[in-house]
Amino acid sequence: MELVTGFVHKYRRDIFYRTGWNVVLLQIGFAALLLFLALAALNLLYNQTVTGLITAIVDSLASGTSPTLDSISITANLEYEKEKSMLLTATGILTLAAIFGWLITRIALTPTRNALESQKQFVGNIAHELRTPLSIIKTNTEVALFDQSLSQNQKETLASNVEELDRISDIINNLLSMNALLRPEKMEFKNVELGPVVDRVVQSLGELAEHKHIELTIRQGEYQTVWGNASAIEQIIMNITKNALNYTQPGGAVTLSTEPTYHGQVEITVEDTGMGIPEKDLGRIFEPFFRGDSSRNRKSGGGSGLGLAIVSELVKLHKGTIAIRSAEQRGTVVGITLPCGRNLPKEKPAQDGESEIRVDYS
Repeated sequence: MELVTGFVHKYRRDIFYRTGWNVVLLQIGFAALLLFLALAALNLLYNQTVTGLITAIVDSLASGTSPTLDSISITANLEYEKEKSMLLTATGILTLAAIFGWLITRIALTPTRNALESQKQFVGNIAHELRTPLSIIKTNTEVALFDQSLSQNQKETLASNVEELDRISDIINNLLSMNALLRPEKMEFKNVELGPVVDRVVQSLGELAEHKHIELTIRQGEYQTVWGNASAIEQIIMNITKNALNYTQPGGAVTLSTEPTYHGQVEITVEDTGMGIPEKDLGRIFEPFFRGDSSRNRKSGGGSGLGLAIVSELVKLHKGTIAIRSAEQRGTVVGITLPCGRNLPKEKPAQDGESEIRVDYS
C-alpha cells in the first residue's frame, strides 16, 4: 500500500516521471493494438482463404471445367485474398504507427514545452525587473558627474560605470529580443520601406560615430521595399552597424548601403575599415555569447556576443540570406538580402585574401 501511495504521489508531482510512464503505457497499448491487428489480419486471411477455396471448388463443379483450370482458379483466388489482406494490414499498421507516434511525441515533449515556457517567462520577468534599478543607478551616476568637486579619477570611474551600465542595458535588451524570437508567430509581416528604418538607425548611432570620430556614410538605392517586420529589420541594421562602429578604430569609416539586387530583392550592406574577424572565429560568430578574443572585444567596446545571434535568427525568420566577408586589419563587409517574393540573387565572389561565411535561410 505504501508503494502504491508513493507511486501515485510521485506520478502526480514529477512531470518527467509521469511522462515516462505515459510513454511506456502508450507503447504497451501500441504493441497490444498491433498484436490485435495481426491476429485480426490472420483470421481474415484464413476466412477469406477458406471462402475462396470453397467458391472455386463450387464453381469448378458447377461449370465442369478441367482439373488444370480448377488449380489455376484456386491459385488466383488465394493470391488475390493474400494481397488484399496484406494491404489492409499494412495500412492499419502505418495508420496506428502515425497516430501513436504523434501521441508519444506530444506527451514526451510536454516537459520541454513547459520548461521552455517557464524559461521565457523567467527571462522576460528578470530582464524587466533589472531595467528599473539599472536606470536609477545610471541616472544617479550621471547626476554625480556634474559635481565640480570631484577629482579627475573619480569622474573617470563614474564615466566608466556609466559605460558598463549601458553595456548591461544592451545585454538586457538583447535577452528580451531573444525571448521575443521564441514567439515568431506574434511577429507581423508587411511591406517595409527601408528609408525611414535606416534614418532611425543613423540617428541612434550618430552620437557613437561622432564620439569615435568615424565617418558614417549612407547610400540608398531607389527601390527599398522589403517584406518583413519593421522592428525586426531595424534591429538587424542596428546590430550590424553598431558592431561595425565598435570594431572600427577612430578615424575609420563605416558605409551603410541599400540597393536592389537580382529579381527585385534588396541587399543591405554594412562595410567597415575596422580590425576584421580572424578566420578561426568567422565560423562561430553567429553563436550566442561568442566574442572571440575577449581582450580584443573589451578594448574595442564589444558587446555581449548576442548581437549577431539575434541578427541570424531574424534573417532566418525573414527567409533571407546573410554573408560576411572579412580579413584581419582590412575590414569587414556584411551583406544581408531580404526577399521581396522573388528568387534569391546570385552569390558574389569573395575577394582574394578574404575569408567568407554565408548562411542561406531561404
